[in-house]
Amino acid sequence: MPIVNHSIEQFIMLLASKEPAPGGGSASALLGAVGSALSSMVINLTIGKEKFKEQETILQEMLKEIESLQNEFLSLIEEDTTAFNKVSRAYRMPKETEEQKEARREALEKALKDASLIPLSIMEMGLSVLKLLEKCVGNTNPNVISDIGVSVLCLKSAIQGSWLNILINLKYIKDESFIKETRGKDLGKKFWKLDGGAKI
Repeated sequence: MPIVNHSIEQFIMLLASKEPAPGGGSASALLGAVGSALSSMVINLTIGKEKFKEQETILQEMLKEIESLQNEFLSLIEEDTTAFNKVSRAYRMPKETEEQKEARREALEKALKDASLIPLSIMEMGLSVLKLLEKCVGNTNPNVISDIGVSVLCLKSAIQGSWLNILINLKYIKDESFIKETRGKDLGKKFWKLDGGAKI
């Protein structure tokens, strides 16, 4: 059964188990989905109020974009787990002969790169929602300002958690150009002093 179809309790129990996946990557995607959902709630509790009638058109457009990102976050919960499982399978490949070792190296390199791209997507999406949230301040129902704050914290955690997952994957990737290009994106620096020299 897809992870997103689990109940909250089932997902938490699975996350707490000795199974290595889902792990921090899927948790980061979930935080992104939660942050996006709270952002949608803020807008939904504003639309239709006379005081914010002039902002309604832009709020409707923002809501569509946030809802789309929310669905993408949910998809990435599963995709991150799948990517990690591919890395695990690559590590288990035989390495008795030189041919086997080379096949294992190639499979592992590809799996680690793929596993790095998913958290990068989570970071980019998280930043997109945060930029939309900036427009909400002062233009949405003031009674839900605390929910904007919780949304921001969830999204920042999603971004920071994803950056940690990227760094741990880069530690084992051999392609220097890929490493340089990925580290150069360092979207996490916007919210967390975490640079390419972070000790992981």
